[in-house]
Amino acid sequence: MNTLLEALQRVSRGKKNIECSEAGSAFVDYGAAPYEEITRDGKSFSGISTTARAGVVALPTTACNVSLYNTAPSGGKSAVIDAIFAVAIAAHTTIGQSGLIYVVGQTAVASSAGALVPRKLNGLGPGSDSVCLLADGTALDAVTGVAIGWLPAGPTVNAGVISVPGVVLWCPMDGKVIVSPGHLFAVNVMTSNVENTFNCGIMWHEKQLTLA
Repeated sequence: MNTLLEALQRVSRGKKNIECSEAGSAFVDYGAAPYEEITRDGKSFSGISTTARAGVVALPTTACNVSLYNTAPSGGKSAVIDAIFAVAIAAHTTIGQSGLIYVVGQTAVASSAGALVPRKLNGLGPGSDSVCLLADGTALDAVTGVAIGWLPAGPTVNAGVISVPGVVLWCPMDGKVIVSPGHLFAVNVMTSNVENTFNCGIMWHEKQLTLA
């Protein structure tokens, strides 16, 4: 509703071109898909860990499968989390269950080493212009990595066939989590046995936001 009112106000002020709001939000036709404009503009990214790691059987502290660090300076771009996911690579010999968990850093911390290369979701190459560093299993700092900070995401998935990989965990976040400048975000899998290993990933877009 606020966006619609802003568009009408811009027209009333004689501005015929209302492609963007004052905050940079795009006004698009109803025919556009929800993420189409920001993806087209090259501001949407994804990344996945390259090493399969065991899921955790208790709430972790600093252990994670993949993490995202926002390197932007204070007042810079935020990383808006669109989805998190995991792919099971190895499975235990008994039927069990697994679910995604994540942690959001509540305090700005020193940068983490981000060796993974994000990829643009518009298909135009690596995301070298991303403000975020993506790290493969690097331990979190003790401020971010606390057991009370980990939250569940999405439904628990039961493995119906033993000793077979291929279970996929997927949870749309749709902007429910924002990684502000200088902060960390991390993903892991809570599972029934440490022999279950996963590659975890994150999808996000970057935007200039006023954070309260």
